Amino acid sequence: MPDEPEDRSLTRLYQRHRHELLAFLTRRVRCRETASDLLQDAFIRLMHSERSEVGNLRAFLYRIANNLSIDHARRNQVRGVNDAQALEELVTETTPERSAVASNTLAHLERLIDGLPSPTREVFLLARVEQMSYKDIAARLGLEPRAVERHLNKALSHCAAAALQARHQTEPS
Repeated sequence: MPDEPEDRSLTRLYQRHRHELLAFLTRRVRCRETASDLLQDAFIRLMHSERSEVGNLRAFLYRIANNLSIDHARRNQVRGVNDAQALEELVTETTPERSAVASNTLAHLERLIDGLPSPTREVFLLARVEQMSYKDIAARLGLEPRAVERHLNKALSHCAAAALQARHQTEPS
């Protein structure tokens, strides 16, 4: 049964479906703050779409939300693979030259980590050394899980960039 004309207003759609869509997205991305951001993006996309051509706006909203959650997962997977891959490549090289470079790089990374702002450094150490979950780190540091994710991504990006820079400096031209 198609939505009635008065149900096509964005305000009414938002009020009617936001809670269920937020719950759906939270289950998909496992972070309420990220889900909230994706929910806003879903309604922005709906706002810019041709709603008059859509038969079932609720189903269309779910499709948009699902696609946004898939895009989010892909971005995080690619970002994590690139950062982890750069660090893994540095660690797996075993030649004497690479061992010396790795020692120097490790010292450089320690200085880099020590130079990170306090919340970012603490999040990085708790996640990578203590292997704590985002939720546990958030509780310990009084942060939102989304903030933990941002701090960890920032730290990993800085470490990966430093590792790549060190690798490029040691490779023959």
